[in-house]
Amino acid sequence: MDTTMIESWYKLSLPEQMINIGNEVKRAVRFDKDIEKKKSFIDNALKYIDMTIDDPKNHTVIPELRLGKDILEDYIGNRDMNCTKEQIRDYYMQFVYLLKA
Repeated sequence: MDTTMIESWYKLSLPEQMINIGNEVKRAVRFDKDIEKKKSFIDNALKYIDMTIDDPKNHTVIPELRLGKDILEDYIGNRDMNCTKEQIRDYYMQFVYLLKA
């Protein structure tokens, strides 16, 4: 992965990182019927989650980040958690409110 991108990502706060992940999730939900677009947006979200997990400042939330990754993989059909797209979208939207608070 591009070092400049990783360095820029690490400069973001955890809520900012989660909002960026959430934006990709929101796009995936919007294009739920278009499998290719949905997968592309989820793949971006998964890359962002991996960078967030690797970010040293986030070491205390790694279990939740990994759960979020599992849920997104479930959403594209790789697991069997049965989370709805609305539940997934709403989870990530909470970070927008956190950042505004």
